[in-house]
Amino acid sequence: MWGLLRRRSPSGFSPSSTAEEVTAGIDASGLVAVVTGASSGIGAETCRVLAMRGVHVVMGIRNSSAGARVRDEILKQVPAAKVEMLGLDLSSMSSVRRFAANFNALNLPLNILMHCFQRMALRCIFQRITLIKVTAIESGIEGRIVIVSSTSYRYSYREGIRFDKINNESRFLPYAQSKFANVLHSNLLSSNLKEQEAKVTVNSLHPGAAATNIIRHWDFLGVSASLGKFLVKVVEQLFPRRQMWGLLRRRSPSGFSPSSTAEEVTAGIDGSGLVAIVTGASSGIGAETCRVLAMRGVHVVMGVRNSSAGEHVRDEIVKQVPAAKIEMLDLDLSSMSSVRKFTENFNAMNLPLNILINNAGIAFVPFNLSEDGIELHFSTNHLGHFLLTDLLLEKMKVTATETGIEGRIVIVASDSYRHPYREGIRFDKISDESGYNKILAYGQSKLANILHSNLLSSNLKEQDAKVAVNCLHPGAVATNIMRHWDFVNGMLSTVGKFFVKSVEQGAATVCYVALHPQIAGVTGKYFVDCNIIGLKSHALDMELSKRLWDFSLNLIH
Repeated sequence: MWGLLRRRSPSGFSPSSTAEEVTAGIDASGLVAVVTGASSGIGAETCRVLAMRGVHVVMGIRNSSAGARVRDEILKQVPAAKVEMLGLDLSSMSSVRRFAANFNALNLPLNILMHCFQRMALRCIFQRITLIKVTAIESGIEGRIVIVSSTSYRYSYREGIRFDKINNESRFLPYAQSKFANVLHSNLLSSNLKEQEAKVTVNSLHPGAAATNIIRHWDFLGVSASLGKFLVKVVEQLFPRRQMWGLLRRRSPSGFSPSSTAEEVTAGIDGSGLVAIVTGASSGIGAETCRVLAMRGVHVVMGVRNSSAGEHVRDEIVKQVPAAKIEMLDLDLSSMSSVRKFTENFNAMNLPLNILINNAGIAFVPFNLSEDGIELHFSTNHLGHFLLTDLLLEKMKVTATETGIEGRIVIVASDSYRHPYREGIRFDKISDESGYNKILAYGQSKLANILHSNLLSSNLKEQDAKVAVNCLHPGAVATNIMRHWDFVNGMLSTVGKFFVKSVEQGAATVCYVALHPQIAGVTGKYFVDCNIIGLKSHALDMELSKRLWDFSLNLIH
C-alpha cells in the first residue's frame, strides 16, 4: 500500500501528495479566490494553502465561529495573508444571493471560484458573479472554476437525476445524485464558456476519501471519525505521511493499535490444546481468524456455508501451517435446521470446546426471509448465532470446569448497532416488509448481537461459569459482507480497499479477544481496536436484552 501511495503519476504527484506539495513554488499574488465550505476540512485547508501562495481569499462560511477560528489560524501561520470571511448557507437561496451581493460590495476581481455544493446554489451564484469572466478579460489571466464532486456520482439513481422525485427521502442516493449534478453542471458550463470564448475554465474533481465532517450525518461511516481518520486521506493530505504513520502505530492501553494485525496481537501465545469454532470461516475475517488460531496451535473447526470456498481456505491454511489441526463443517446460520445439524456433527467429533467465535454475517441485503420465515439479517446475524450458542453452551461450561481454562465466546458485532430502527428491535414487525430498511435492519441485528452478549455474560456470572462473553467491532474491512450493496462494495473494492482495514487487521480484535491473556476474566465488554470502549445507552438496556432473549427463545423452539 505504501508503494501505491507514493507512486508518481503523469502529473508528478501521487495520492499521498499534500496541497502544499502540489503548489510549491507557485506565486499567486494578485489573484482573488472565493472558497465555499471554508470553515472546516478540505475548504479550510484550501484557504490556508492559497493564502500561503499569495492569493486573496474570500471564505464562504456557514458557521461564523468556526470560520473565525480558521481565519485566525491562517493569519497566525501566514501573517501577510489576505483573508476575508462572508456568511454563506448553501441550503438557503436567499443566503447565496446575500453572499453574492456582499462579495460584489468588496469591489474585488475574481480569478478562482472553488465550491462543493449543490446545483441550485451554483446557479444563483453564477447568475450574480459574472465577475470572473470580466476579471479574466481585464487581467489576461485565465479564470478557474473548480467544482469539488465525488466518484460517488457513479452511484446515482438509475435515471441519473430524479427530476420528478427530487425530494425523495432515501438517505444515500441523493448524495450521489447531487455529485452527478456537479459533474453535469461542470461539463455544460465548460461547454457554454467555450462557445462564449470566455477565458474561464471549469473542471470538476474527486478529492479522495478524506476524513472531514461532510459525513457527520452518516454514522455508519463513523469509522472515518475514528479509525478512518488515520487511514483515508487526511485534509492537507492531511499531514505528512510520516506523522500519519506514527499515529497508526501509536499504542493504546492494550499495547496494540488500529493497524495491528491478528498475527501481531497473538504473537507468542501458545493455543495448543484449545478447540475453537469459527463461523463464517470461508472468507474474510473468519478465514483469517482460522489461519491465525491454527498458527497458534488451536484446533479449529470451521463453520462454512460455501463448502468449496471453505475447502480452499482450509487447504491454504494447511499449506502455510502443515501441523494445523483444522476441520470443516457445513453451517448456514439463516437455517435453524442447519445450525442444529452443525451442532450434532460437532458433538459427534467428541472434542471439547474452549472458544466460540460468532463471526458470520450478512449486510444490507434487500428484504428477504429465511427458510424459517424470518427476516434475513436478524436470522443470520443474530438468531442463528443465538441458537448455536445455546446448543453449545453446556459443552463450553463443562470444558472450562474440567480443564480449568476459561471458555470464551466472541461475538462479532459492529458500530452499526448505533443505528437500528427507532424502537431498537422491531419485535412485532421483525419479518414485516413494510417499513423495511436494509441499513436499519443490519443495525438492528448488530444491536441484537450486543444485547445477547450482555445478558449471556450476566447469566454466566450468576452461574459462576468459567465462560467469558464479549462482543466487538472489527473496524471497516473490505470483505464480501458488503456484496449486497453495490454502492459501498464498489467503493471498498476500488479506492476504498487501500484505506480501510485489511482483513489481517480486521481479524486482530477477534483474535485478541479470543486468545490474549490480558483479558482473562473480562466479560460483558465491547472491544474496538483491541480496547474496551463504552456502549450507547440503548445497547445497555437490560430490559430490552431480556425481551430479546425471550423473543429469540420463542423463535428457535
